[in-house]
Amino acid sequence: MRYAILTAALLLLGTSSWAQPDPDRRDERIRSFRVAIYTEVLRLTAEEAQGFWPVYNEYQNNRDRIHDDLRPKKQLDAMNDAEVEEQIKRHFEAKQRELDMEKDLYQKLRKVLPLRKIAQIPNAERMFRERLVTKLQEARNKRQDRARNR
Repeated sequence: MRYAILTAALLLLGTSSWAQPDPDRRDERIRSFRVAIYTEVLRLTAEEAQGFWPVYNEYQNNRDRIHDDLRPKKQLDAMNDAEVEEQIKRHFEAKQRELDMEKDLYQKLRKVLPLRKIAQIPNAERMFRERLVTKLQEARNKRQDRARNR
């Protein structure tokens, strides 16, 4: 079952689709790719996946909001010292909120996954990022090759 899900997700992510400019489709393909990688690395059963993904998606959405809120409103060089200090304080507060969210994620996932699978989540994230970078580099290289051949 796990390999069927992984295969289906990878087929949906055909390498030619990475060159599509539509950001909504790109985001959906990235989410599908994440599901495929995490399912593979964590070896999620169907029941585990049903409990894992809602909890993890909520965590990911909250984490994304924290990162969005942390973006400075202007360039660092254009800030005065008080603004730079405030930005640094916001950075540490955001890191603390993120750590608190990770602890909360751990507590919620203990109810749906074995501890060994929870411990594999950082590995799954690392593998996802590595494979995503590789796919993006391959897509960029294909675009450059097509442009050179014109």
